[in-house]
Amino acid sequence: MSQLPTPVLDALTAIVGAEYVVTGAAACRQGSGDCYWYSPVLKPLLENKAADVIVHPGTVDELIAVVALAARERVPLILRGAGTGNYGQGVPMQGGILLNTKRLDRILELTPAAAKVETGILLKTVEQQARAIGAELRFFPSTLLTATAGGFLAGGSGGVGSITWGTLWDPGNVLGATVVTVEAQPQVIQVSDYQALQGVIHNCGLTCVIVDLTLALAPAQPWEQYALAFADIEAALRFAQALAYDEHVPKRLITALEWPLPSYFPLLVRAGASVEGKAQLLLQVVLDPAAMRARAEAAGGAVTWHGPHADYLRRGLWLVDYTWNHTTLWAMKADPTLTYLQDAFDPERLFEQVRLRKARYGAGVLEHVEFMQARGRIVPQGLSVVRHHSKAQLWELIAYCEEIGMRIANPHTHYLDEDSRWNGQPILDAKAAWDPHNLLNPGHLRAQEKMDTP
Repeated sequence: MSQLPTPVLDALTAIVGAEYVVTGAAACRQGSGDCYWYSPVLKPLLENKAADVIVHPGTVDELIAVVALAARERVPLILRGAGTGNYGQGVPMQGGILLNTKRLDRILELTPAAAKVETGILLKTVEQQARAIGAELRFFPSTLLTATAGGFLAGGSGGVGSITWGTLWDPGNVLGATVVTVEAQPQVIQVSDYQALQGVIHNCGLTCVIVDLTLALAPAQPWEQYALAFADIEAALRFAQALAYDEHVPKRLITALEWPLPSYFPLLVRAGASVEGKAQLLLQVVLDPAAMRARAEAAGGAVTWHGPHADYLRRGLWLVDYTWNHTTLWAMKADPTLTYLQDAFDPERLFEQVRLRKARYGAGVLEHVEFMQARGRIVPQGLSVVRHHSKAQLWELIAYCEEIGMRIANPHTHYLDEDSRWNGQPILDAKAAWDPHNLLNPGHLRAQEKMDTP
């Protein structure tokens, strides 16, 4: 039963209709979670947290009315797309109203250069509609099939395609957003300036309510999908690194996986793509099969599976399902003692850092590397799979990685400002301007807690 006063619940029902107001305790618990359970540290902290009510506005006017009500009544407001984030930052810490945006799912404007879309639209829909006119998303998370555009903007960073186009923070990828302030009389603000967008990108729902956003698109490419096998992870990484720097080959995905990670993918094993004892590369590139086979063989590897561009996003295996944080998901399904670390190697020290960490931890850390760009620099981004024993062990591992020059974005905290990627002062400035009563997603910003402490 909701803890909110009956007049507030009645007002929400009047705004969106009874069909779109959820008050049952079990349904609110189910609808309030994200994928925080990837972390054994976050799971006990967040598993019993839930909103008092979930509302599903179907129009922008309804959304604004819900925001105004929350501001007037000083009720916490939590924003939700598909809930596919991994950090617990979308989980209500103090109850309140969870505003699910998935009914706001229209494409407002689509050209080969850009897509202006409502916040709740599925990224898969944007990708499909863009490819129908010869364009495609520049990049997307491995949760393409379920993630929403607004959720990706607020909680994402990069993903498939980042090897070419970088991240949400890189100039030119996010062209604008329409946001609503959390006030009794909400303001609707158009944000297009790059600096102002820093208060919106990866804000984890803490600064404003995103109504719509405009993403730059790229020309659609005839992507070929490949699985390759190599004797060990270093051989796989050398091939991957060379491909990442090859300006003549268009590329969308370069994923390197240490054995036994490839053994955790049943469909790939059955298809012969994952070979016993071999490190694996999963690729989406524009390169014909003969050329790929020649390259792989010259580097001591072999092509074990190929998906032609005619099948791309239409039929057959979708390699994205085994990359980025989907790798972690498959690993945890196979072995519940596994979790992950979000780490970035120094491009100049990649092999040194891999060897140092392997010498210290052995099979306790399994290498999973995604090659991407950030600020114009190619970075081997790690989503290492880690055998978990205790929080102290994870913190010791993080300290060691930093000691040898790696950069860590700790996925075992739900505080945005404990993530090394957060935007810092632009987030704090936007929150002060757009959420003056600190109603958006309270409990996920340590800096705010310090300001609120007498």
